Amino acid sequence: MMLFPVGVRVFTQEALYPLDNFRNWIERNVLFRAGAIFKRAGYASRIRQLESHVAALRLETMEIPRLEEENERLRKLLDFPIPERRRWLPAPILERGGASEVWQSIHVGRGSIHGVEVGTPAAAPDGVVGRVIEVSPHTCEIMLITDPNSRIPVELAIAGGTNSVGTIRGILSGKGVKSGAEDSTLDLLYVVEPLRLQYLERDFAPPPRTRVETSGLGRAFPKGLTIGWMLESSLDENGLSRKADVMPAVDFAGLSEVFLLCPVKGGANE
Repeated sequence: MMLFPVGVRVFTQEALYPLDNFRNWIERNVLFRAGAIFKRAGYASRIRQLESHVAALRLETMEIPRLEEENERLRKLLDFPIPERRRWLPAPILERGGASEVWQSIHVGRGSIHGVEVGTPAAAPDGVVGRVIEVSPHTCEIMLITDPNSRIPVELAIAGGTNSVGTIRGILSGKGVKSGAEDSTLDLLYVVEPLRLQYLERDFAPPPRTRVETSGLGRAFPKGLTIGWMLESSLDENGLSRKADVMPAVDFAGLSEVFLLCPVKGGANE
């Protein structure tokens, strides 16, 4: 009596096998190929869009030499100095923090033979990292913007571009780092303190999340590089200006490479 249900099940499975096999064939040979065709159509559409963007960029690139010539001519007429041509040079991080193991500086694998000099700006795609303070032929030391000795002239990128008092500028300095844990076995965990922004215009209170960028003053950093975002501002102790905390845009703990803004020199070693 127990064999009959098993036999019925086997018979049913055999009877349904052609249908199941046909369904699998449809899925493998029809639906899969149809899906591949639609995917290829989507890829083709995306490729056409990218080709259109590339063509537009090529047209814009063709205008660059003419604009550079016109810019140079106007600078000569106005007796403005012609800026030095520079490029962003990638540099791998070799060591963090030196002997103190506190991330106030980083040691990277680019040096004087690559065009690096004392004062060369260092940045990451997210924003400013610091500036070079020591150089050897193949390496250099970069002081991070978190270092208390760091000083950068900055300005606020006000939404809409206008406010009642004009451009808001200040001086940014670091606060260092603080231990992320009291356990002595976790001494290498550090949390970056917010940066300190001082000497802002007294009568204008910028909204939180205002972007802070380099002002270009002092020639240390080019204008417009992102530093971070302002958290809050308040009057300083004497009430003559405002101060604020700024959260850096760069994740310093996750950095493995930085970019150095070096002059373009013919025959420089890569």
